[in-house]
Amino acid sequence: MSIADIHSPSFSAKSIEAGLHGDDLSRLELRIGELTLQGKTLRNVALTCGQFQLEKTTMRCAEGVLDAGRKWPIRFAYETETQKLELILQPEKGESWELTAEFKREPFTLELVITHGKLQRLAALLPEAAPNAFPNTLPKVSAGVIDGRFTLRGGRGRLKLAADTKFRDLAFSDAAGLHAGEKIEAAIRLTADQYGDGWQWKTGIDWIGGEVFWQPLYFAGGHRLTAAGAASERSIEITSGQLALAKIGEIDVTASWDRGAHRLNSARARTDEVDLAELYAQVLKPMLGQTALADLRVDGRAGFDVRFGDGAVQALTLALQGVSLEDKQRRFAIFDLDANVPWQRSVPTRAGIRISGGEVFRLPLGAAQVPLEMNGLSFAIPKTEIPILDGRLALSDFRAEKSGEEWQWQFGAGLTPVSMERLTQDLGLPRMLGSLSGVIPAVRYRDSTLSVDGALLFKIFDGTIVAKNLVMFDPLGATPRLSADVDMRNLDLDLLTRTFSFGNITGRIDVTLSKVELADWRPVQFDASIRSSPGKYPKKISQTAVQNISALGGAGAVAALQRSFLRFFEQFGYSRIGLSCVLQNSVCEMGGIEPAQQGYVIVEGGGIPAITVLGYNRRVAWQELLDRLKRITQENVKPIVR
Repeated sequence: MSIADIHSPSFSAKSIEAGLHGDDLSRLELRIGELTLQGKTLRNVALTCGQFQLEKTTMRCAEGVLDAGRKWPIRFAYETETQKLELILQPEKGESWELTAEFKREPFTLELVITHGKLQRLAALLPEAAPNAFPNTLPKVSAGVIDGRFTLRGGRGRLKLAADTKFRDLAFSDAAGLHAGEKIEAAIRLTADQYGDGWQWKTGIDWIGGEVFWQPLYFAGGHRLTAAGAASERSIEITSGQLALAKIGEIDVTASWDRGAHRLNSARARTDEVDLAELYAQVLKPMLGQTALADLRVDGRAGFDVRFGDGAVQALTLALQGVSLEDKQRRFAIFDLDANVPWQRSVPTRAGIRISGGEVFRLPLGAAQVPLEMNGLSFAIPKTEIPILDGRLALSDFRAEKSGEEWQWQFGAGLTPVSMERLTQDLGLPRMLGSLSGVIPAVRYRDSTLSVDGALLFKIFDGTIVAKNLVMFDPLGATPRLSADVDMRNLDLDLLTRTFSFGNITGRIDVTLSKVELADWRPVQFDASIRSSPGKYPKKISQTAVQNISALGGAGAVAALQRSFLRFFEQFGYSRIGLSCVLQNSVCEMGGIEPAQQGYVIVEGGGIPAITVLGYNRRVAWQELLDRLKRITQENVKPIVR
């Protein structure tokens, strides 16, 4: 018997030849030139039965061999009257694929029982790519064993499908290694009833063990999904679903997927409570790798209800309880946050947010209430106050909105007096005296750049500091950069020098810092100068200060002391002080009030006894200059005057 070809929706075969051989016609030989299943094509498939029985109502193969590239033992029996089929395929010892079917009865039944089946055999029949899905190239199964039972019953135009399976040691991967799983153990149960042109289905999946990396996410086993819904050629619906994520919590989900348009029509995810620490570690952190939220410590619990439709999130209700998050690099932190955020895309709403405390660049922040007004993707905080040390930071007119694919925001602020002593202590800086207050006219963030309109005005050391042209690029990134111009006027030298254990100087100075540029908070360039402030005021300098100023010039710097006479005085008079440094390429070009022979004047004497300090080194490595300042301020060098 020969058949040219057979076609059906699920398979096709060409060049089919079957014949009985031998003296008693007991040997069956069946050959298929080309067999196509699920897009996979097998050539020269052969079935041989050495003891084939063909009777009036029965055909039976007791010891056959199926050759589909590899030879597998097979046996089968078929009763023509009842249309009952029994087929057992045993590729290896202990492994069997047993198929039984009875097509004449109503409803007909078909059952497949798999015992220790190797999943690689199914992998050869699976498609290599899922059209219009991610990833385009499906991972390939490379190992695993399946045990299970599949049943199909049908009659009167309806089908019922049931599956109860277990997998162990399942492994898969794609060529790029971006999607892979190892040693996966899972149990899957599925029932489906046909109706019209679709199916009603229900499933339960227990992922018991193993690991999966699906870029950028990594999961270990311990999760469970139960779901029910419907599927047709037009759509796939999840009408009820519950996802139990290990250590995180349970999330109820519903969704509708348009199969024709390949898009998510609608979806909803809701939970009363999840553990944020585990949610961040297992789900959120891998997706935040290139942001300022990439390395946090997170605590607290959250409930949410998010609704998706028309290609975007339409509503989000978020309830936070005792939430704390802290950047491990100590750039920012929020402690014990409670919030109720009822956001909707098309309706203005208001959120209530309470924070017990926080931290910005190690500066502690106090408790605050934040009245957040929301209108679609526009957010505003008209006014709020945040305690900072012994002062308060008043924020006003905060506004944030999404423009294109990026967010931009702005605010104004004012700072009431803050103790410099507490401020420097918390920042890990040398102890300073006085207070700090200021006005911040408008801070804007756009295109990953933070800029300030107008000037920042602060009061410190009984003088004023004005920062202008302040721009910060990538402020919360790995290497933030800052540029600015800073003018300090009328600073009290007595407060300043006592702060840094520099030796005492009375008087006032003006400091100009122009073209300042910092990279990762380290100076790259600036043009700095210090000059005595105009006006009349006491001008005295101690021996310690004289010696330390001289030490800044290095080993070759010599104070022009009248050594034999001045060693008996603790302090001296002066008329002017001046020092400058132009930093470029890690070298400081130094100068003073005016040039002097082979150097420059740093302190110009005045009164009795008078003193003049000269500097001689014009070029000093920046790091060397820092080391000298460190030695002076930390070791509290004692002067030696001869």
